[in-house]
Amino acid sequence: MVDTLANELLAVHRGPVIGPGDPRFDDARRTFNALIDTRPAVIARPVDAIDVAAAIAFATGRGLAVSVRGGGHSVAGHSVGEGSVMIDLRLQRDVHVDVSARRARVGGGACWNDVDAPTQAAGLAMPGGTYGDTGVAGLALTGGIGHLVGAYGLTLDNLVSAQVVTAGGEVVNVDADTEPELFWALRGGGGNFGVVTEFEFGLHEVPMMTGGFVVHALEDAPAALRAFREMRTDLPDALTLMPQLGDISDYADAAKGLLTSIAYLGTPAQADAALARLREAATPLFDNVGPAFYSQLQALFPYMPFGLRNYWTGRFVEDMPEDLIDFLVDHMRHVHPDANNVVLIEPIHGAATRVGPMDTAFAYRHARFNVSPMAIWSDPAIDEDTIGWAKAARDRLQPLSKGGYLNYATDDAADTVEGAFGAEAFARLRAVKRTWDPGNLFRFNHNIPPA
Repeated sequence: MVDTLANELLAVHRGPVIGPGDPRFDDARRTFNALIDTRPAVIARPVDAIDVAAAIAFATGRGLAVSVRGGGHSVAGHSVGEGSVMIDLRLQRDVHVDVSARRARVGGGACWNDVDAPTQAAGLAMPGGTYGDTGVAGLALTGGIGHLVGAYGLTLDNLVSAQVVTAGGEVVNVDADTEPELFWALRGGGGNFGVVTEFEFGLHEVPMMTGGFVVHALEDAPAALRAFREMRTDLPDALTLMPQLGDISDYADAAKGLLTSIAYLGTPAQADAALARLREAATPLFDNVGPAFYSQLQALFPYMPFGLRNYWTGRFVEDMPEDLIDFLVDHMRHVHPDANNVVLIEPIHGAATRVGPMDTAFAYRHARFNVSPMAIWSDPAIDEDTIGWAKAARDRLQPLSKGGYLNYATDDAADTVEGAFGAEAFARLRAVKRTWDPGNLFRFNHNIPPA
């Protein structure tokens, strides 16, 4: 098979180019979520921003849209756009740490492991995701809730500048002073405005911490979740807890229960005092909280493999009433035995709440919790049952919320996207989109249409 598009792109692009006739094509287009099977017209793996600009010009000249793969973990499958020129940034994973300035420059294709290792080697860290193999770009452009959210905010709150290749093929460097409106939109608006080929983040001194897992039986989960809810009222910035209903068989002689990750910027003795309510609510089945470096806490959760079927959803909520807690715990009892579903609960607290509501495009700083039902399975025969489980949990959350977290959204209807920002921010984002991508070249994302 002759790949005409691939051959034409090879003439202007220095990095590898992969067409449908290439034996590498199926592997290169593989998405994180096996529910999604899409075929780009051609795949470009640029070596730098100039290559990215060449790929964009190539797509524009042929009337094709552009999709962008950073770490590739888009649960909605946006990394691989049907019939698109897919720009795959996996060759751009360099991380440069300036210890004296407390800055890190991070390639657009980097994953969190690429960042955590060199920053922790210098005694520094930045708020990132809790799974080391996920991409920096997707998380940073849409939010970024992690173990340091209380102390240092969302990932996007720590973005200092970005290098962006625009729909017009221009390479621009943006920050709070240079193209400030585009910089505002990048911090929460996702990949709607261009291809970010390099991020600059501020770093923080993060010495030895205290952390690990506290695990409760499913029958004790309501009491533990109520304790967590009450702790959120005066949760110190230094402490971030993330309860997760799901499989606990690696830590206890039980199939399902409540696993709460602990990350505390302080000593074990201080952590013991801060965690007393959680431990006293019900006796844990497992508790390994102790001294740990940030990079060790980042490795608490295993890697998330490509090729499983995923349906994630959820909503930001301002409270977790009694009946919601009881529903979520009981809902875990109705998971199909061949699925590995979870309900993740992340607090929005501390530094993340002290940023003005319109200082970035991230809308839900006033929410106290992000509650995310996540269905994960492999057998297509249970698709309907398992997706239905996730949707039922989402529908139960809906009356308590005005929007959800797009990083965890498999479904992205227009009202879902607008609801994730609110009317004022969404209108402003549409104006930025009109300026930088009036033709909606970058539409394989949680799309913000040009005004």
